[in-house]
Amino acid sequence: MKKILIVLLTAMMLLPTAACKKKPDVDPVTPVDPVETDVQKEFDALQKKWFIEDVSSDYADMRFSVEDPEAMGIKDVEVTLGEIEDPEAGDRYAARLEELKKFNPADLTTDQQNMLKCMEFYFDLMVDNYALEEDYTFLFTPNSGVNNNLITTFTEMDIRNEQDIKDIITLLNDSDRYIQLCIDYTNEQAEKGIVQPDFVIDSVVEGCEKFAANVDNNEVIKIVNAKIDKINVAGADGYKKQVEEAVKTVLIPAFNKIIAMYEPLKGKSITNGRLCENGDLGDRTYDVIVRLKTSSTQSIPDMIELMDDAIFECLQGIYDVMNEVEISQGYGYSDPREILEYIKTRMPADFPAFENLPYEVDFLDPSVTSPNVSAYYLVAPVDNPKRNVIKVNPAFSDSDPDGMCITLAHEGYPGHLYQNTYYLINHPDNEYRYAMNFLGYGEGWAQYVETYCYSYFVKNQKEIRYLQLNNIFSYCLYALADLEMHYNGWGKEDIENYLKQFFYEDAAKSYAESIYESNIGDPGMFLPYSVGLWKMWSLYQNAQKELGRKFNLKEYNRVILDAGACTFEMLEEKVNEFINKNK
Repeated sequence: MKKILIVLLTAMMLLPTAACKKKPDVDPVTPVDPVETDVQKEFDALQKKWFIEDVSSDYADMRFSVEDPEAMGIKDVEVTLGEIEDPEAGDRYAARLEELKKFNPADLTTDQQNMLKCMEFYFDLMVDNYALEEDYTFLFTPNSGVNNNLITTFTEMDIRNEQDIKDIITLLNDSDRYIQLCIDYTNEQAEKGIVQPDFVIDSVVEGCEKFAANVDNNEVIKIVNAKIDKINVAGADGYKKQVEEAVKTVLIPAFNKIIAMYEPLKGKSITNGRLCENGDLGDRTYDVIVRLKTSSTQSIPDMIELMDDAIFECLQGIYDVMNEVEISQGYGYSDPREILEYIKTRMPADFPAFENLPYEVDFLDPSVTSPNVSAYYLVAPVDNPKRNVIKVNPAFSDSDPDGMCITLAHEGYPGHLYQNTYYLINHPDNEYRYAMNFLGYGEGWAQYVETYCYSYFVKNQKEIRYLQLNNIFSYCLYALADLEMHYNGWGKEDIENYLKQFFYEDAAKSYAESIYESNIGDPGMFLPYSVGLWKMWSLYQNAQKELGRKFNLKEYNRVILDAGACTFEMLEEKVNEFINKNK
């Protein structure tokens, strides 16, 4: 199976709803056990070595992950967009699993014990991923494929000096080679009968056509050259001309190749795009996707039951208050920075505080906005927690300022920005935690605090409860449909029939089509948001119930934050320890 694309950006997806300045004091932090023994030093050296190996294997990944590579011992990384397959990866992860067996958890620090469990889960998942004999996932998709990620890479890569300019020009000129690899791979899949349904192809082609048609005012040219203008470098005009030439003669033609490739593939799909239609290998592929997206070892049938229970539990809570609720209009904020600064004034009672960190809030150029993305956070480099950037879709900010308040809680404080920098600052030297992909934890945290933060903007307790439950309900519908589609073969009519329990017939039909097409185009896309949210929210609710008046929200959140990105099974252990300690 091909290398799984690591998502560099986290995005808050817009979904249909249920519809029926003083610097804060710094809290004391949980002390990190010092690395003292020979075994602990050996483990620390090993995780650092693996971090350098993995980050060095991909230039673009390195540029987003590390600000000063040489200071971390990362040198001579080839400036290319890389390869799409790594035939030795499975064996490499299997060898790492064997190497971890020599460590007794009792001999390691608490942080190292957490790291060990995370690596065992992640390496095992990667071994299963690369062991798949056939690949039923696709490189070009409507929302998270190479066609989207490449544009994001070029528009979001930082330019700090002349060498960075030269490197991004090199990458732009490498885009034809890389996209051709992806095209060749897609055609190889097609020869085996593995082809996307026509409506998915249409969506991918539409996005590529939108990008390729914008030649003279192309967003990559505008954004990269604007960054060049911000630094003082001799020959800037010459570099800007090279950027323009590379985009017009290499990148755009490469996107036109994608469009041309798909024309003869229309009507060739032998399935409806559900992974379960591909037999045992399709089931195994989906199992890998689910574990990767949810940060959990829970079985898919149990996860389906979990989402179904969540939907009906939320629905009952909505019914209990909906007739007594009048939804507030106008939280009183519209400027993104003003929103984030307001949230920060409300956080000290609920979340561990730390030093104020600089951050940028920038509006996306309209040419690179998507109606499905309201904002996203660029994760800070491992070696510089002060470099934080949030990008906002101006169309969403203008049309729904109240929604933007909740979205910025997800992306900024106390969401992704806060969670990532908290761990970077309070748990230094755990580099390999950032080379692993625990989307369920990351999106689960951001969704949990987003949902909690309705209480920062709304005063009426019943309205807060309604908004929170409605948010969870909407996301869980997408997750349930994804699981049922790709595991049990649900079609559009099955989703529609399920939705008729909650919506009028026309609404159920419209929502079913949207949910079905989203989950076919990008299987598992909503799972980290949905399953992650419900698991994180359930842990919070259970801790409240078990501890009653002894429950301290700030200390509870500290437990979740100090655990770092991990599996939900690990997180549940940490929460149970917190409950037992405080009863």
